[in-house]
Amino acid sequence: MAIPARDMQVGCRVSYQLRHLDTGTLVRTYDKEGAALAFMRDVIRLGGRDAASRFALTYADEHGNAHAIAEGEALMRRALEDRAEA
Repeated sequence: MAIPARDMQVGCRVSYQLRHLDTGTLVRTYDKEGAALAFMRDVIRLGGRDAASRFALTYADEHGNAHAIAEGEALMRRALEDRAEA
């Protein structure tokens, strides 16, 4: 289930992580969700929807616990709808 950005606690130190769905390999870590979504828009533009559908976005809370935000098609929609600054 995707987590709306507004439901995440403000002021807590979190990191956003993009991973390959197939392998679970960490691709990149970001301080802001908007930066991760900007990367996903680049993947969609340069690699196509098939390549972009193979990613998952999670966030790690201040205790290091990972939480799913979105993956696959839902992550692509989230990236394409995002208008926040990276």
